[in-house]
Amino acid sequence: MALARVRARPKPKGSRYVWPVAFVLAFVGLIGLSSLSAVLGVATGLTFVEKMESELPSVAGFEQLDFAEPSVIYDRTGTIELARFQVERRRVVEYDDIPKVLLDATIAVEDRSFWSNEGYDPNGIAAAAVESVTGVRDRGASTITQQFVRARLLPQDVLEGDLWTRKIKEILQARNLTRAYPGEEGKQRILTAYLNQIYYGHQAYGVAAAAEVYFGITDLKLLTPSQAAVLAGLPQAPDTYDLYKWAKRDSLGRLYVPTISLAGEQLPPPIERRNFILGALEEGNGNFIRLTKAQLDQSLREPVVLNEPEPVVFKAPHFVWYMKSQLDQILADRAPAERGGYKVITSIDMHAQELAEKYVSAGTILTNMPPGQMNAAIEAEGLQADREWISNLHGMDIHNGALVAMDARTGQILAHVGSAGYYRDDLASGTLDPKFDVAGRGYRQPGSAWKPLVYAAGFDTGEITPGTLLLDVTTEFSRGWVPRDADLKERGPVLVRDALTYSLNIPVIRALDRVGVDTVAALASQMGLTFARGDRHLAQAGLAGAIGTAETNMVELTSAYGALANRGLQYEPQAILEIRDRDENVVPLPATAPRQVVSEQAAWLTTDILKDSTDPLVNTVFGPRLQVVNESTDPLLPDGVRRYAAAKTGTTNDLRDLSVYGYLAPPADPNAPHVVASVWIGNSDHSPPLAGGERVPILAADGPGRIWSAYLRELSKDWPNAPFPSPPQGIAAATIDLWSGGGPGPWTRETRVEYFIEGTQPGGSRQVDPNGLLYRQMCGRWFVDVAKVEQDAPERWVLADLDWMDRARRGAGRRGEHNSSTARLFGRQDWGGFIAPIDCSLAPTPAPLPPSSPGPTAPPLPEPTPGPTVPPAALTVPAARTTRATRAMRGRRL
Repeated sequence: MALARVRARPKPKGSRYVWPVAFVLAFVGLIGLSSLSAVLGVATGLTFVEKMESELPSVAGFEQLDFAEPSVIYDRTGTIELARFQVERRRVVEYDDIPKVLLDATIAVEDRSFWSNEGYDPNGIAAAAVESVTGVRDRGASTITQQFVRARLLPQDVLEGDLWTRKIKEILQARNLTRAYPGEEGKQRILTAYLNQIYYGHQAYGVAAAAEVYFGITDLKLLTPSQAAVLAGLPQAPDTYDLYKWAKRDSLGRLYVPTISLAGEQLPPPIERRNFILGALEEGNGNFIRLTKAQLDQSLREPVVLNEPEPVVFKAPHFVWYMKSQLDQILADRAPAERGGYKVITSIDMHAQELAEKYVSAGTILTNMPPGQMNAAIEAEGLQADREWISNLHGMDIHNGALVAMDARTGQILAHVGSAGYYRDDLASGTLDPKFDVAGRGYRQPGSAWKPLVYAAGFDTGEITPGTLLLDVTTEFSRGWVPRDADLKERGPVLVRDALTYSLNIPVIRALDRVGVDTVAALASQMGLTFARGDRHLAQAGLAGAIGTAETNMVELTSAYGALANRGLQYEPQAILEIRDRDENVVPLPATAPRQVVSEQAAWLTTDILKDSTDPLVNTVFGPRLQVVNESTDPLLPDGVRRYAAAKTGTTNDLRDLSVYGYLAPPADPNAPHVVASVWIGNSDHSPPLAGGERVPILAADGPGRIWSAYLRELSKDWPNAPFPSPPQGIAAATIDLWSGGGPGPWTRETRVEYFIEGTQPGGSRQVDPNGLLYRQMCGRWFVDVAKVEQDAPERWVLADLDWMDRARRGAGRRGEHNSSTARLFGRQDWGGFIAPIDCSLAPTPAPLPPSSPGPTAPPLPEPTPGPTVPPAALTVPAARTTRATRAMRGRRL
């Protein structure tokens, strides 16, 4: 078999004779050829060389130069690789890791005099001169040492300067390096550095990366002579000798490069070069290895089978890019991740992550498949237990979703899904942007999921309690702004517990008026919440901010819920657990301390209300949808075991954003994760759900709520069940009037036990809720008078209250001017008594009083303290509480 010579690329015109002359001049200056030096002028030549040499950097410590190495990102166990960040794919190896056949193959083709030359090769310079004339070469023009110097030990201005100056300085520096590191050991160190530096194509820098890319080999000593020769031939022209460019597939589907020339066909260039190198090894041009004739023949016949090129696929890709922003900040004064060779242990739990991806897909991608494909996918992915809710979402035209799970005790992110499918570019459209991270980068309206923060702020400041009376009466709060409840009903007097449990919009707006917009904005800032339109966005939203109109970030709001779950103590969202540099030194992480963003008591009260939303026996609306039920093998529990959990849904105007935020009860094991999770579904272009072109009513509990409960069900199925903790110190229980809050009195028809921050309960030193606030004594009896609740409020509010009373006297279902109608609270038969009549002649005949009851939402925790004895003075009902907002608005007509 003839070995073809390898032709070099033609040189640009004009450089044909300059190069060899420059090389000869440089060489003459180096060896001190007296006759030619005399002709040229010895003093001038040496001065010229000395000047050039003085401009070169020192070669001392060349091995301390950092090679660019990829940073590898792992899950929390440190065993599952998520991603690599690299500008150069590289794995640095030691001299002893490199097989002799690979050393000889490289030297045979690049620099046959390597072991004996002074860093430059006079014969190589001559060969370059010949090449400039003939255009043909069969060996490298520069030595291995020169190539390494050019890559690592020449200043950038030299590399970018004129060619002949660079070449002379390259030769000088190669000589300097060889003299600084003499002998065989020095040569070994230079050769090792070269083999770790050189580019082999396909982003593979260094021979170790090249062996892995092309052959899937991580131990270089497993390379065959044929494979070693292939690799040795690549650096001279990685594009020309690109193996994948010449690859074909065999009958088994493997990628291979043909090594046998068929009739009329020329061998692929990388195979010709391999054969040339193998021939050189057989001729004994190496330092260590000489192939026998039989070994040569075997190597020439050996097929070149390639490793299948692997697409760059990250695990938990949205999380990886979210984590990268934290990583870049930590490494700001160090080598960047793309070059530093770090090992990064992240917080992600791959089991939690895979479940998150599965259930987001179930609620978004599967629901947009044709029915037959959807059912097949349900079977294939083991979603039989979720078939009903998945089917109910079918055709809703909701295409995108996101999920975040954290450990409330540490802030560590356990799962992070930023879209319905990062790699589902086949589904990309206006409604689904696969690459955009809604969870980590996006801002969406939280809707009603914002309400717990309003109430928690009010509990903490003592402006409201779970027993505070608020009015669910449709009101024009400002000119043209008339918010309503989602079902367009007005339930009149409700207490805070019921208002939050059933996610009523109008009461929370009234609560924000009492608590103060600035107070809630301050809490949001303390919790690290940011907004789409800047820090003032929430304040600018005014009372509308109570119902979640200010767009915020999902990861941040999940962290805020983590504070409610964790006794008011909040940890920063954490994506990175450990970083080690290439020398296994630990890189310090920023010190972060948890913040007490709300009091333990306020957090406990908020949780005590939110937990009812997952209990079907307490909350008949959301409980059946949000309950987290683990399967049970106990015959006495055929329906499974309901896990203790707390949750709040969020549905925005026009259903453009549907979300749920919540958490499981803290596990008894202090080292186990205390999971807080959130789910969002919607469309990337903010379009509302549609079905057949029609707007579709959908509750957040039926969309993200189902994903949330199914996800936590599967995540926790093998965990011990734990209840929520008993009230902390500083919580007091008291018996209150079921309708008006405050202490019971002669107006009382029913009572229940409620919990308060100590001192704010009826009879406490800082009692918040007036006794009998809802009732007015007239006609010898007590009647419900909702206008009395807000008698100091703006006139427009009072007029709305009077209008509601007028309609309520005629019963439920009476529609008002804003298209909402009177209704009774879930499970109630009236509004706490008869609505106050216009005059006594119209007063209805009283019915027998029902027995007192704890009510459906009574907290089943410790025995409450008895309600306070109502003093005679309490029979004179105090006026409504005057807040900062109402004082400021008093006398104004809105």
